[in-house]
Amino acid sequence: MNTGIGSIDLTVIGVYFVAVLLIGLLVARNTKTGEDLFLGGRTFGWGLIGLSLFASNISTSTIIGLSGAAYSSGIVQSVYEWMTGIPLIIAALIFIPLYLKSKITTIPEFLELRYDRRSRKFFSIVTIFTSIVVDTAGGLYAGAIVLKSFFPDLVIWQTTLVLALVAGIYTAFGGLKAVVYTDAIQAIILIVGCSILSYLMFEKLDFSWNTVVSNAPDDFLSIVRPWDDESLPWPGLIMAVPILGFWYWTTNQYIVQRILGAKNINNARWGVILASFLKIVPLFIMVIPGTMAIGLFPGLENSDQVFPTAVINILPVGLVGLVLAGLISAIMSSVDSTLNSASTLVVVDFIKTKNDNISDEKIVTYGRLTTLILMVIEAL
Repeated sequence: MNTGIGSIDLTVIGVYFVAVLLIGLLVARNTKTGEDLFLGGRTFGWGLIGLSLFASNISTSTIIGLSGAAYSSGIVQSVYEWMTGIPLIIAALIFIPLYLKSKITTIPEFLELRYDRRSRKFFSIVTIFTSIVVDTAGGLYAGAIVLKSFFPDLVIWQTTLVLALVAGIYTAFGGLKAVVYTDAIQAIILIVGCSILSYLMFEKLDFSWNTVVSNAPDDFLSIVRPWDDESLPWPGLIMAVPILGFWYWTTNQYIVQRILGAKNINNARWGVILASFLKIVPLFIMVIPGTMAIGLFPGLENSDQVFPTAVINILPVGLVGLVLAGLISAIMSSVDSTLNSASTLVVVDFIKTKNDNISDEKIVTYGRLTTLILMVIEAL
């Protein structure tokens, strides 16, 4: 049993930080146009798109929240993950061809083609505000809180600042290509680390599914709940979850942007299909381990401590660092995605519309400056 975080774990985390920064700086050397910065030059294959979609959607609140919810109320929250396949299939069949044939850079830009410029500006402003003030700022704070549970001496504002700086630097200079490349690495680290943790937790239970079932309350392994259930009643399962997923996966700029950077329609579609398969994985490596923890760590007062408790008590030294790197990568992938998408919206929907003849050099400069400014705002 592990009793803490060793120097090997810290080394693994340090190597991760250096690697993502180097990737961002290397990619920056070939980032010369607005299309390079905002859409990766439209060069992404389906593998990169699928991995990036998965990573950008998984945040620390997802990892901690899914395992904690499974511990306190059962696996019903997993539907937000595996039901993603429904809106993604709709996106692949209908929306992706429309987006790519229109040659748009932002989703609000598509609204202007369909309606008018006012709808474009309105939706763009709403998206920028929610991305920076709600999603990214909240994600940074939640990430810092989670890391503090592993490293009690960390100061929240300092941790938030470091995370914002690292993500902001490689995003500002490398653009979407740096975001997608680092997302792909982060997705692999996250899946491998959480899979190892799940395997070792199941091993502690002698690989007995009957033991998992017997430790959990009767309805914890059910996803169809009564209409008055506090977690997710069945009407919400049928109506609310698909509608929320449809907005998130088909009209959300920071998700759709890597699809817009695809080489062609086929790569975009295959990337989306890969992401829909990958979204089944959290059920097995994040949700069910939370249910396993009922028997392994009974009586935890705060369900948000399920994942940190499992990591510290189950994993050996070295693997703790890998899982923590995955946890940090979840923070970074959400931050870099929202930063890049928000700066794209500012430059393309507001600055570029004021001057259609603006040069590529100025677009890149404006994009990088905007990213750095938004980084400061979200950190504050």
